[in-house]
Amino acid sequence: MQGTTKHFALTLAAGAAAALLFAAPFALGIGAVAPLTLTGVPLMAAGLGLGLLLAIGAGLTGLVLVFGIAMLFALSSEPIVLFAGLFFVPVIFAVQQLQRTRTSSLGYIEWHPPLNVMAWLLAGVLVAMSFFAMMVIQDNTDLSFMARSFLQPVVTGVFPELGFHRTRELIQALTPIFPGTVVAVWLLMLAIATAGALALLRFYGALKRPATRMEDLRVPLWIPAAFCLSVLFVVYGDFNLAYLGQNAALALLVPMFLVGPEPSMRSHAARPLPT
Repeated sequence: MQGTTKHFALTLAAGAAAALLFAAPFALGIGAVAPLTLTGVPLMAAGLGLGLLLAIGAGLTGLVLVFGIAMLFALSSEPIVLFAGLFFVPVIFAVQQLQRTRTSSLGYIEWHPPLNVMAWLLAGVLVAMSFFAMMVIQDNTDLSFMARSFLQPVVTGVFPELGFHRTRELIQALTPIFPGTVVAVWLLMLAIATAGALALLRFYGALKRPATRMEDLRVPLWIPAAFCLSVLFVVYGDFNLAYLGQNAALALLVPMFLVGPEPSMRSHAARPLPT
């Protein structure tokens, strides 16, 4: 009973911490955006330390609190959607994957590598991005024009003090790398969440899987292959394909920046479970 109560309290605390970190820039302004990058750490720690169901509980707690904060500050529904899409759903997927194991032919227990999880999430985003781009291209619409039209109200709302000319310059600078930069920043926040949660749980002795070493991190070969294809789109495609290619390449650079490609999906850190 005491253990159940403790786990319940930790679940609520993780959800509350995630909600407060995420809501900081919405409540205090864009200058408080730094805490938002740590939003995934308590959610990931709850999942890897307490289990998938408690991670879901922490995420739902965070959603409820974000909804309350949005109501308190008379915000729209965007913070709730962003919290769910950027952190809650991806972290639940990551926790489920990071808890997977298999037994090698030598009898070792192999754990799912973190960068393979990032690769799956990135693959889903790239498929969605490509599908949306193809629909836009079929309608003879310029992708960069759509990005500029989307960024105009966003930049104006976030930075109302810039004025017309500086706002236009900022939009012109962001348009060629949107949404690729957004996806890249999101992947980096998930990497921070995973690394932070693993370090935190290891410090407190609550880590249920072996800690991943940098030399053991690998990405599947489709990552560099997709990057090369994106570069070909930039060099030989029309303006829409070039725009899609350069943004996809930006997102694909994140896992390639963290480690190099490895033909084998098998982790070199295969080791027996501790007894």
